[in-house]
Amino acid sequence: MAHRIQNIPFSKLVNTRDLGGMPAENGKTIRPHAFLRAASLYQLVPSDGEKLVNDYHVAYDIDLRIKKELDRQPDTPLDGVEYRHYQLREDVMENFDRKRGETVGKMISRMPTMGDLYINMVSKKNSLEALRNIFRLFFDEVVPGEKAALFHCSEGKDRTGIVAALLEDLVGVPRDLILEDYILSNAAFEKRNRRYYRGTRLIMKKDTADSFKDMYHANTVMLENMFTYIESRYGSTAGFFREALGFSQAEIDAFKKKILQ
Repeated sequence: MAHRIQNIPFSKLVNTRDLGGMPAENGKTIRPHAFLRAASLYQLVPSDGEKLVNDYHVAYDIDLRIKKELDRQPDTPLDGVEYRHYQLREDVMENFDRKRGETVGKMISRMPTMGDLYINMVSKKNSLEALRNIFRLFFDEVVPGEKAALFHCSEGKDRTGIVAALLEDLVGVPRDLILEDYILSNAAFEKRNRRYYRGTRLIMKKDTADSFKDMYHANTVMLENMFTYIESRYGSTAGFFREALGFSQAEIDAFKKKILQ
């Protein structure tokens, strides 16, 4: 039976999936209750927190957001869960000012595209340091079924999607399933995405609004281009882990042994 990728039902926590059960290399699968991806824990209610801790054994809350985001909407603390903040991408609005007489649409058109940001998150020094810290915790601290890591950004789409995709590709999850897991984020925000698109059409032309859609809509081309960049520079995702993040092949092999069954 083909593996079914689906969100875990919670009261308030959205776009949340256990990577467990995904098929990997050599006929193995990722062990359940080891890695959960999610959106922000800002509106977490007690029942959701209890479910994460008691049912999924979450021991680490890994927040990938920029400081402005977590200051505005901090995670709800969970008893017994260690909070870690690893900012995965730059603040695209930092030192980015609207020019005098410039329309909002024109200003937005000057911003880096999400495709650019995806490449930045696997190439910029600060982002590589964040990924190194995130996966060091995954490699050293996660114990499937006992100590799981939940990682998230604001919506669990882009930054979270990149971390999930790197992990999945490293252990041999088929690329089509990686993309399926990634694109499922759109279902969680379908109504919101339609509303955003209508709003952008009020202030910019259709072609600009269509290109801006990638800011709030998961697009598999962006993730595929990120993998193309990694493969062109490092040969493979494993090569990226060795050369860009500094993990040895022995560490990678031990990680696979730990999380695959």
